Amino acid sequence: MNYSAFYNNLAMNAFAISAVLEKAKFLSHTQIALVLPIVAHRQMVGKLAHGSFRFVSFEQYLIENIGFFSNFNERYTASITSTVNALQLLIELGVVELKNNGAVTLSKLAFNKAMGKRAERISRASTNIAALVSGNPEIFYLNARIEL
Repeated sequence: MNYSAFYNNLAMNAFAISAVLEKAKFLSHTQIALVLPIVAHRQMVGKLAHGSFRFVSFEQYLIENIGFFSNFNERYTASITSTVNALQLLIELGVVELKNNGAVTLSKLAFNKAMGKRAERISRASTNIAALVSGNPEIFYLNARIEL
């Protein structure tokens, strides 16, 4: 069995969105759509999960890590369907509710060590991912060169 095929499965995507949304409290649809392209980049998650990393601003993060954004548009486009599917699962589970052109967390989808190291890194990075996507989405979309 090829485990790499399960790297971006529905459960992991739903957990990632839930973990970030829990930290942010509310994210617009445009901000939620940025979560999975970030989570899909191993080095980005690794840096955001590191204990000594402190998020200052999106602009500073972009300047210091411009290489992380070289294929962000492709990751964004590839993750749109997965984002919608993960949101739908979270709504069906009663974890998330859509509200005011965004989503809020109704209950926590807790991390368990049995979920694996990737889920652990996502859980540790969730506060920084929430800070990264919580700013003005227009600035993020423009600077990450996302084509709509």
